[in-house]
Amino acid sequence: MTEYYREEHNKIQAGFALNAGKLLIQYHGLTANLPSNQKYDSTLTLCTLQALLTNCTELMDSMKRNQRQFWHDPIVDIPEYWGIKPSFIVKNTYPNEPTYGEFITHIRNAMSHPTSPDKPPYLPTTGYTTIPDESKVISKFRFTDSSWVSRGCVHSKASSSNEKTVSGTLKNFKDNNKNADVLEIRLKERHYQIFNGNEIYLPIFIAELPIEALTNLAIVLANHLAQPVDDKWDGETIQSLVA
Repeated sequence: MTEYYREEHNKIQAGFALNAGKLLIQYHGLTANLPSNQKYDSTLTLCTLQALLTNCTELMDSMKRNQRQFWHDPIVDIPEYWGIKPSFIVKNTYPNEPTYGEFITHIRNAMSHPTSPDKPPYLPTTGYTTIPDESKVISKFRFTDSSWVSRGCVHSKASSSNEKTVSGTLKNFKDNNKNADVLEIRLKERHYQIFNGNEIYLPIFIAELPIEALTNLAIVLANHLAQPVDDKWDGETIQSLVA
C-alpha cells in the first residue's frame, strides 16, 4: 500500500479505501477470461469489504452523521443506492425499517466471524456463511446479525433469573430503537425474558447477497470512503475516484 501520512479528515483511512477499491477492479480485469472455478472473487471481495468496514469505522461514522443523508433513509428499490435492494433482506425482526446505514452495520456485525448454517432447535447466530450454486461455486453470502443469541441459544443478557440484567438490556435496546415500546419483560419458567405480545422477542437480521452485489457494495463503499483524499472535496459530492 502506498505510504500515507496521518493527516486531518482521516486521509490515511480514505487512502486505504481508495486502494482497496482499485484492487478489486484490477483483479476483475486480470481474471476476466478465467473460468469461474479459477477465480477467487468471493474471497477477495470478503477480505476487502471486511477491511473497509473495520479499518474505516471512524471515517464511516463521520460520513453518516455529516455528509450523506441517504445513510438514514429506508431501503427502497427506487432510487437505488449502492445496489442494495430490499429483496436482499430475508428476515428482519428489528422494530425499525432498516436504513442504508443500519444495513451496513448489520453486515459489519455479521462479518465478525464465519459460522455454519443454524439448524433447529438452535437460533440464528451472528456471523456469515456461504451459499453455493449448482456447480458448487459460491454464489451468495448469508449475513446474520443476532445480538441476543449466543451459540444458538438466547444470551443471558436477554434471558436471566436476574430481572435487572434483562431490564438493562431492554432499556438499551429501546434507547436505540424508536419503535420498541411494545416490548416488555415477563417471568417465564423462572427466567425473565423480553416479549412482544405473547411471543419471546429476539432482534434478528438476515440478508443474502449475490457475489456480484457484494462486490459492487465493496467498490462503491470504497469509493465513498475515499473522497477525503481530494483536498478540495466539498464534503458532499461523491466523485468517481475508484475506476
